[in-house]
Amino acid sequence: MAKERIISSDSHIALKDEAVFSHLQKKHQDQILEARAAFMARMGGKGGMPSQEHNWPAFGRDGEWDPQERLKDMDIDGVDAEVLYSAADAGASHNKFDDGGRLAVFQAYNDAALDFASADPKRLLPVYIVPIVEVEEAVSEVKRLAEAGARALMIPPYPHDLGLKPYWDSSYDPLWATIEETGIPISQHVGANQYLFQLMAHDPTPAKGIFQSLPPIFMAEIIANWIVSGLLERFPGLKIVLVEAGLSWIPYYLERLDTMAHRHGWDNLNMLAEKPSAYWHRSMAATFEEDEFGIEIRHRLGVENLMWATDYPHPDSTWPESQKVIKTHFKNVPEDETRAIIGGNAARFYGLN
Repeated sequence: MAKERIISSDSHIALKDEAVFSHLQKKHQDQILEARAAFMARMGGKGGMPSQEHNWPAFGRDGEWDPQERLKDMDIDGVDAEVLYSAADAGASHNKFDDGGRLAVFQAYNDAALDFASADPKRLLPVYIVPIVEVEEAVSEVKRLAEAGARALMIPPYPHDLGLKPYWDSSYDPLWATIEETGIPISQHVGANQYLFQLMAHDPTPAKGIFQSLPPIFMAEIIANWIVSGLLERFPGLKIVLVEAGLSWIPYYLERLDTMAHRHGWDNLNMLAEKPSAYWHRSMAATFEEDEFGIEIRHRLGVENLMWATDYPHPDSTWPESQKVIKTHFKNVPEDETRAIIGGNAARFYGLN
């Protein structure tokens, strides 16, 4: 196969406090530290997270927080560019800050991410977080980020867990219209809702294995929220990316939605103008690291809706064996489809040259 640009559509960086705090007043720095301490206390002192005794190849590497080292690790792995997530909760814990802290903290995180990307803006592509409590703030920050060259935005997947209105509420319409105008995709990264956090607290396994296995299944709710609510019908220019949730479950869920639209009379109720799956194929995409069955059934998902990722430096990461993983996963896939999934679709979705 001819050499193709390889883009990881889901990788991660850790923005150190000093990088964020350099853009933030002391009083707002204290808000971050207090919120972090409160979360740790609620989760039993360790965030409720699994044991880290198991080390994987990318664990603890400087490339997680040092952009120059990150570029070196990308070269080792043969990856040309990465879409970089710096806040798994999309800044959800900061949405309730007051005294001007909310917008200040979001902007500080985003400015720190811009600093990280400045080492090589064509290869390092941060996903910027958007405050959603006040729509005016959200619109302002999206416009600021678009002017700064942002390629991806992220919002919390479960706004109701924050005591906020669901995304289909009309109060968010100015935000969707603004994002639609910019053409920047919205990321919905796999994460825990309130139920899963409760489950994690009771998970008896050392690695929190029950909890860890379930978040992708709950991403079905995200598909329903954007499609069945009519959001993607009202804002057809929006682009939504499901991140780190895998592929294989999605065709069944889309088939389920299409069947329900017929069997439950959604068409008679004028809920949607098209079959639910049509909105997926037009407006949504999903990332994956290793999902051989998903690749086998890729045409049910739509080849143009799939984007490969390394998930560096998390436990699922394919680093430094990404070339081997690609060779294995795509050994029976036509070259044009392979090129699309390992880089072409991400380049198109994120407007990369």
